[in-house]
Amino acid sequence: MTDYDASAPDARRYPRVIVPDEIDKMPRLHFNTGIETNIFLSRERDDARYFRHGYCYQEPDHLPYEWHQQDFDETHYVLKGKIHLVVEDAAGRVVVLEAVEGEHIYLPAGYRYRLEATGVQTVFFWTSGPSPRVGVADAPDFSRELKSLRS
Repeated sequence: MTDYDASAPDARRYPRVIVPDEIDKMPRLHFNTGIETNIFLSRERDDARYFRHGYCYQEPDHLPYEWHQQDFDETHYVLKGKIHLVVEDAAGRVVVLEAVEGEHIYLPAGYRYRLEATGVQTVFFWTSGPSPRVGVADAPDFSRELKSLRS
């Protein structure tokens, strides 16, 4: 029998079920007051090559969270509550998107996005891809924390 080394390249790249309890225990990355995410499928922890998955948790009165999405596409599927998203293109044109429970938003690369408070508790499932090779670039400590969870 060989010893299993969870830190070896591709050691966690195998089919499996990720259960709610495992997702709930994942560390959370704080975006702004009242808005955070956990990443339960990642390059760092799971050797996922092409995408990341996570849940985003928003308090009813969270502060806005803004990002410029240059190199990956993303989707948001509302599990509970409502998303209010302000989108701006390179020419400065703005559109507002809203989605409620059971609806899905597609967010292609090349836009600026801002999540704004909706007045209701919200949880949404997000996925993004392709997964950047550098890890969670804006949060190197969080990236290291995900790597430490390999087992």
